[in-house]
This record gives sequence, C-alpha cells and structure tokens, in this order.
Amino acid sequence: MKDQADFAPLDLGIAAIDTANAKRLVIGRDSLVSRMWEELRVNSIQLLAERRMGKTCVMKLALASPPEWAKTLLFDAQGHASPIEFIGALNKALHAEGLIPNQWYERAYDWTRRCLQRLAGQSVGPVSIPELDSWPSFLEDTCRKFVEHCPGANSVLMIDELPFFLDKLVKREAAQDAIRFLDVFRALRHSLPSFRLLYCGSLGLHIVLQSLREFGYTGRPVNDMLSLDVPPLSPEDARYLAGCVLLGKRIVCSDVGAVAESLAEACSYVPFYIIHAATWMRAQGHPQWTPDQARDVPKRLFEAAGDPAEFAYYNQRLDQYYPEGVVEKARAVLDVLSREPRGLAFDDLVNLVRHRPKTLEVDAGEVRKILDDLRDDHYIVPVDGLWRFKLEIVRQWWFENRGKLAL
Repeated sequence: MKDQADFAPLDLGIAAIDTANAKRLVIGRDSLVSRMWEELRVNSIQLLAERRMGKTCVMKLALASPPEWAKTLLFDAQGHASPIEFIGALNKALHAEGLIPNQWYERAYDWTRRCLQRLAGQSVGPVSIPELDSWPSFLEDTCRKFVEHCPGANSVLMIDELPFFLDKLVKREAAQDAIRFLDVFRALRHSLPSFRLLYCGSLGLHIVLQSLREFGYTGRPVNDMLSLDVPPLSPEDARYLAGCVLLGKRIVCSDVGAVAESLAEACSYVPFYIIHAATWMRAQGHPQWTPDQARDVPKRLFEAAGDPAEFAYYNQRLDQYYPEGVVEKARAVLDVLSREPRGLAFDDLVNLVRHRPKTLEVDAGEVRKILDDLRDDHYIVPVDGLWRFKLEIVRQWWFENRGKLAL
C-alpha cells in the first residue's frame, strides 16, 4: 500500500496531454511504447483498443522519445472531409516538421489550392480532377518525398482517426476513395522498405472494411500490419495514477493509498475513467473520502447530468455502425451478458437471448457472428470458455441502463 509520500500530485485534465508533457503525465505506458518502437523498426502497426483507452496518449509518449532510427509524424485525420484536404494537411504537417523539401511543399500547396478551386461548387462524390495529378498519385509522391528526405532512417507516419476519416468518405458516397486510400498505403508499405505506417482510431478499421465489402471490395489492406493492443493499466500503475490525481486535485482522503486502490479498481484501471471519477469527486466538496465511498463513484458517474464520462457512446455506436438488422440482436446479447459478471457459455447465452421478445428466433450462427463483432469492437472477451464484458465498469453501466430492465 502506498502512502501519500509515494504519489506525485497531478491535476490532470481530460485533454491536457501533448508531446511536450507526455513523459510527465502518461503513466504506465513505457513498456508498451518500447514494444511499439521495437515493432515499428520492422513492421507497420495497427494500434487497437476501445475508445478512451489512451491510444493517442501512447503515441504522444512515443513521440516524446523517438529512437534515432525514426523520423516520425503524428497526423490527425479526423477533421478532414476529402482526399484533397487530407493530402494538403498532411503536406503542411510534414513541412512544419522539416520532413519534406521546401520545393515539394510549394508544389503540394499549389496542387491543393487548384484542386479545391476546381472542386468548389461540385457535388460530393469520388474525386476526379482533369488536368491535375490524381490524388492517389499525389499521396504516393508525398510519402515518397517523406522517405527520400529522411535517408538512413525509417519514416514513420502515425495516422490518428484514419478509420473515422474513411468512414466519413463512405458516408459521403465516396467509398471508392476510401478503398484507394487503403490500397495506396498498402502498396507504399511494400514499395518503400523504410516506410512505416501506424493506424489508430476510436472507430475500428474492421467496421469500415465491413462497409466497403458492400461495395464489392475484397482486398485485405492491413494483413501485412501487426496488431498491437492498448490494454488497461496494470493495477499498480492505475493505483499510482489515481493517487497522483487525488493529490493533484486536492481531494481529502482517509488514506490516499487505499482510496486510490479502490478508485482504480472501480474504474477498471482505465486512465480516462480514473480522471473523470476524480474530477467528479472534487466537485462534490466531500470532507473526506473513504475507500468504500470511492468504490461507488463510477455508479454516481452513471447518473451524472450530461453523461460526462460518455458511457452512452457504447449504446449509441451500435446504431451508427451496425447493420439495422443486427442492432437489436447485439443489444440483446449485451443485455444478457451485463447480468452475469463472470460471463456465460455460448449455449447458455443463446438460450437467454432467445427468451427475449425481440430475439425469440435468433439463429445460433447469428449470435456467433455478433459475438465476434462485439469482441472486435472491444465490448466483450472470451475467457475460459465464457463470454463476458471486457471492462467491468462498462458492464455495470450497461446493466444499470439496460440489463436490469424488463425489455
């Protein structure tokens, strides 16, 4: 058990971490970052985890201590609505870091400007611009310039929220552009030996690929990339983070170490929830927190106005990304599993799902496919022959909001 002297006060906000302060604020991820760099020396990577697990913070920590053999850019794809915007912003970011030549950037700037002028007023759809270089070839040339400008090093392009950007293209009736992005990047990984890509995002790429299959896409654009999971913190690291945040937010505790341990466990050792829980605790003005009281904080967060920890996202995203005919079946699976903290065997799960009015005739094969999808989306995990929620805090929220209701 740690006492107060073992913690370093951190008044940590939800979005307070950047590359400059990552070494001080990102706790418990050093070994993961070391492995990530080790793999990037020889592989491109998909960084996988559910939303709010800290993937972006891991990348920022990696950027704070890059190895000598890597020239790296972290690029956020989320805010861009078209291939032209993406490529223009990518060139701007590469140039700002000195990773492409000035002459190439001037050409890229002019190309982007002319493309956007040409597209002004046109309907949204797959991008084709006569008399100008096609965007796939310009994207390829941009990456080549990045590699050529960094001889003797691996050129590492970390793209945050790439799946979200691709999904946006699909929804804007530009699925072929999303396919071209994936295919160009795959081809570059094979044609440029020192080029590395890291894909990351709160929306799993597998969701985008399912959508693209509806347009006839049969490619396997990431089968040459290593998948690397971002897990919850270890119990010890999570306790340390909780203790630091409790002190930093000046939350009075009967025993900081004991309260930190209870809070970390109640938050499933996830930094995002630990910080939100501590922020909520400070707002209550409680004279002194005990371990038992800290253990109940997540349940109070479930009821908090405005859903500050964004638990409702787990339910809402089913409507956003699952086929209409699957949504209610997936909810039924999660409703049933939320009632069983230890998990359920497949046959027992199917039988209980069939007891629900909306899923009386669900096929066992359908349930098997839904379980695989929910596993890939990090809702659930198979453990010793049983299916259960991956995070206990999410199971509790789901149970409180849906599982214990007579639906």
